[in-house]
Amino acid sequence: MDDDEVDSDVGDSPSGEIPSEEEILTGIEDIRLTPSEHQRIKDLVTGREMQRIKQHDRRYLIAGAGGETGAATRRELVYEELADRDDAVSMQLEEFGLTPEAIELWIRVFDILCGRATHIVGVIEDFDGGYVWELGLLFAPSYRRKTWILKRAYTDEATERARFDNGMAASHVELLLTGNRCCEWTSELELRDCIGTIP
Repeated sequence: MDDDEVDSDVGDSPSGEIPSEEEILTGIEDIRLTPSEHQRIKDLVTGREMQRIKQHDRRYLIAGAGGETGAATRRELVYEELADRDDAVSMQLEEFGLTPEAIELWIRVFDILCGRATHIVGVIEDFDGGYVWELGLLFAPSYRRKTWILKRAYTDEATERARFDNGMAASHVELLLTGNRCCEWTSELELRDCIGTIP
C-alpha cells in the first residue's frame, strides 16, 4: 500500500452507538456471571498470557477494529510497532480466546486489561463496529488518563462526517479525540509517526 493512500474499509461489525461512561460502568457492575464464567475469567487473568504481560514495564493495550479489514491490519501495525520497543509488550482482547458471543466475559476482561495496561491505545477509523464499547470504557476518568488515540482523518469533510457521525460520541469528542493524546493521520506513514508520539 502506498504511504499516501489508505484504503477506505472500516470495522467489520454492525454499527452501534458509543455508550456513555455511566452506561459502561453500570453495565460492568450489573453483569451477573455463572460460576463457570467466573472461573473462566479467573483462569484468564492468572493464565500464561497474563503472566507474559506482567513481566514488562510498559504494557500497551491496543483497541480498534478487528476481522479481515484494512482497519484491522493498521491496528496490527500499531500493535507490532509498540511491542518492538524495549521492555514493552502489546496485548489485545482477541489473545485471550474470547469470542463475540461471550459479551459478558468480554466486557469484564477488557476492564481488567485496561487496569493492567500502562498505556491504552485506540486506533480509530470510524465510530462503527463492535469496538465502540471499548471506546465507551475509555471515557471513564480512571482510564482516560492513560489513553492515547490514533484517529484517522479523512481528506474530505463529507467522508469525515460520515465515518464519525454518532450523536452518543459527540459529548465525548473534546475529551478523548482532542489534545496531546490524540494524533490524527491520513496515511500509513503518518500513522507510524503517530505511534512515535506514544511514550
